[in-house]
Amino acid sequence: MTEAEWAACHDPRQLLDYHRMKRDPRRLRLLAVACARLIPPTALPPQLGPVIDVAERFADGTAPRAEFLAARRLVRAAGRRTSEYTLAHRVLGWLADDSLEGQSMAITVTRDLSGPGGAAAECDLTRCAFGNPFRTITFDPVWRTEAVVGLATGVAADRAFDRLPVLADALEDAGCADADVLGHCRGPGPHALCCWVVDGVLGKSAQSGT
Repeated sequence: MTEAEWAACHDPRQLLDYHRMKRDPRRLRLLAVACARLIPPTALPPQLGPVIDVAERFADGTAPRAEFLAARRLVRAAGRRTSEYTLAHRVLGWLADDSLEGQSMAITVTRDLSGPGGAAAECDLTRCAFGNPFRTITFDPVWRTEAVVGLATGVAADRAFDRLPVLADALEDAGCADADVLGHCRGPGPHALCCWVVDGVLGKSAQSGT
């Protein structure tokens, strides 16, 4: 795959294979959750919508394993109670599974529930999560001013991706002139909780230089 093909790809399975995401369990889980958030609420089984939030918090280390296991039991119980075990049940089951293969399945199958643009949106989310694999970006410690770190922390805590352009301004004020970093923050999205720029600022990314 060339850089141009990577940027234009609309098949999430190809990007999954290219990025070898199983090497980063946290990022894979958070990407699976971001893809699941593309599913219209009306397509989710009743009472199971909160499973997505639990899976996201567990992946990011803010939900205890007991809560995660309770969400898994909820999905399985709902599947036993219904005569029709839908694709949405399967996606939520994969999110609440320890298997990284299950997370990959959730990512690649969600596009069948998220409408005509689902596959393209999942690819955009994958690029948001992993950045450009053809370019190595080191986050200069000088960029991590109090304002920059505070903004990145708020974006992550509140899932407030609308603040990313403000983060770009703060990074620029701190001396960042990297077109990829600034362009990603000012781009249209969609964005995942494991956004490579936010993670880079917070020192959670392989591209963070930490």
